[in-house]
Amino acid sequence: MGSSFKRRDVAGMVNPTTGAWDPVLYWYARAVGEMKKKDRSASDSWLFQAFTHGVPKSEGVRPTDPDEWRQCPHGNQYFLPWHRWHVYYFERIVRRVIVKDLGQRDQAHWTLPYWNYAHLDAAFDPLLGGAQSAEEYRRIPLALRQERMRDPRGQEEGPNPLYLKPHDANGRCRGAEPMTYDQVDPAAAMRERHFEPVDRRAVSGFSAVLERWPHGNVHTAVGGLMGKVPTAGQDPVFWLHHCNIDRLWYAWLSRGHTLPTGWQWPAVRPQHAEHEHGKDLPFVLRDENGGQHRFTGPVFTFPEDAYEYESLTDGTGSDAPPKARLGVVPPVGAVLVAGTDEETALGAGQLALDLVPEAGREEAIGSALEGNAGEDGSSLVLLTFEGVRADAPPCTNFRVFLGDDTRDTNPCGDAFVGLLTFFGAVGEDAEMTEDGAGLTFRFDVTETLRDLRGGSAWSGAGVPTVRIAPAEEPSFEGVNARFSRASFTVT
Repeated sequence: MGSSFKRRDVAGMVNPTTGAWDPVLYWYARAVGEMKKKDRSASDSWLFQAFTHGVPKSEGVRPTDPDEWRQCPHGNQYFLPWHRWHVYYFERIVRRVIVKDLGQRDQAHWTLPYWNYAHLDAAFDPLLGGAQSAEEYRRIPLALRQERMRDPRGQEEGPNPLYLKPHDANGRCRGAEPMTYDQVDPAAAMRERHFEPVDRRAVSGFSAVLERWPHGNVHTAVGGLMGKVPTAGQDPVFWLHHCNIDRLWYAWLSRGHTLPTGWQWPAVRPQHAEHEHGKDLPFVLRDENGGQHRFTGPVFTFPEDAYEYESLTDGTGSDAPPKARLGVVPPVGAVLVAGTDEETALGAGQLALDLVPEAGREEAIGSALEGNAGEDGSSLVLLTFEGVRADAPPCTNFRVFLGDDTRDTNPCGDAFVGLLTFFGAVGEDAEMTEDGAGLTFRFDVTETLRDLRGGSAWSGAGVPTVRIAPAEEPSFEGVNARFSRASFTVT
């Protein structure tokens, strides 16, 4: 990219011998502390920036609320470009606070670090979910877990503004516990050839897959404030997470992929349910001087020299994404084969579902597998979950498997389909989904079933068993994780 502003990996920014923090982390913490002192009406305050992403319903809605608040786009084509601009202006605001408010002129090129949670080392073993030495990358970065700051010399200072209480609904779900590798692996998104589906048969696209895996997975696994859209920006790790999501987008583009042409910013942004008094507002952000920037013109226009990343290869995905692909749009001509009849609750143990076949379609899945799957009009088998939601962050994502071998819960095995995540459909978040009833996950499981057919898990006859299990020990106090319907369709 060619810039004097380089975003670096947060891993290694705490000296293992002295405990000293890298200046990047130290001044980030100091700036966050300074921003938290400011009134929420100030555009360089912590809450103004967090509320730009989302505002908790408990805050209510006031006619005097700034137009910038409550505008993050999720589940649409603006997700990646809007968050790129939001993180960029936030970074500039933090830099100004460091240089001007805190008087650190030598930090004029300060940049946000990124959280490289999908780092792999040379000893990576997919069957173990990652070597032990890579686990530190999948933990909340150390400086954000420490209750007191450390300066660049290693001297302990006052309370750490980056710290949130672990195992707390108003903090984070986890302390030093690492996330499992399948929850952070971006491989499924990185293998996509197009930014969005190119037609109604190409059910996947990079942006939508990345938004779920690992973006939504990490939000759900960190939990607490991060687990809900309206509060996510109040966790300092949010900005490191989105820095990494932006890096993965740059990494995908560096592999020769291209962006759609002709996209324009809309005059009116999608609303956050009923929270905006029915105002017709554009996407708009504030810069470090309080200047207002309204989004107009081409969506993908961005300054080429704004910043660069330390690496566009490290932590960009394993070589073994699931065979199943995440669907974005329902293909034309999908025929219902089997489904559930009632809402299904998800708990701490493994759940096995036998979907009820439609009359006369008991062998439709096996018949569909006789053809060739692909984007050329041939048969596909789709597994869909509708109304995926929870009342509170469950602190884990849920793995989906096919076949009745309940011993097989390996996310690198042939039976693994993908993950159900809840970010965007927790509590009041569900109001922001397309029909207000939760998220929809649509998996193309054609090749997964071809690999299982004739084996001990599924003979190839009838409807295969669907199994769902939490990726980690969940937190289930008041969570009520569930989905309204699961179904198989064929095209």
